Amino acid sequence: MKKKSKKEKTIYNQPEDSVEITLETITTVSQLQSFVKKLPKCHTISSRLTATKNLLEIRNNELYQKCIELKGLSYLSSWLKEYKKSVSGGTDLTRDEEFIVINIIDLCERIHLSINDLKISKIGKNINSLGKALPKGCNVRKHCEEIVSKWREMIDSNEGNEDNNEENVEENNQFLNNKIQRNNHNSIPLSFNNTSTNINPKSNNINLNTNVNNTSNKINSIKIKTYVKNSTKFVFFFIK
Repeated sequence: MKKKSKKEKTIYNQPEDSVEITLETITTVSQLQSFVKKLPKCHTISSRLTATKNLLEIRNNELYQKCIELKGLSYLSSWLKEYKKSVSGGTDLTRDEEFIVINIIDLCERIHLSINDLKISKIGKNINSLGKALPKGCNVRKHCEEIVSKWREMIDSNEGNEDNNEENVEENNQFLNNKIQRNNHNSIPLSFNNTSTNINPKSNNINLNTNVNNTSNKINSIKIKTYVKNSTKFVFFFIK
């Protein structure tokens, strides 16, 4: 029996579930949902090229965000991973494949992607990996490096804001702690001894001559505003 040569290439047939996509204008969520479901089945260059063109024709930011929610970006990311593997194996991208990659990058420029979107879809990682695998001076590599540079600036800026927020929180906490300590230090515990009281029947004010012991601090007099209830009960409000 003849052994299969290691150098012999295995020819893969096009998957039976492969689909071809036609140019269309996507304006509703239902159209987008139907479209995104086809993306995992786009195995041919022509279907992927058309798919990216369709996405670039969308002018509604809400539909773009919905595309992210439907994992549309993750499907495009998987194409980039496939191309990176192919380039690393020594196979150059065809002209149409280069257009597909550039279309995906343009799409990422148009959509507002958060750091979380980049992490979940892994599209940032795959664009970066593909760019490094491509030869220097290549136009597609240049596009990859430019958008990765923008994303890095966004991430660095976000981390800087988080650091500033943490510093502000720490400063506020320190300020509050210092204020509490000062208030505790300046507070005067009062103890009244040998109180003599002079009551003026024609007035609601009561003058108290009070000796107050609190280390070296003494208070000679305190004005007390009173409210008389049932002729015998008093409620005192201390006014500094």
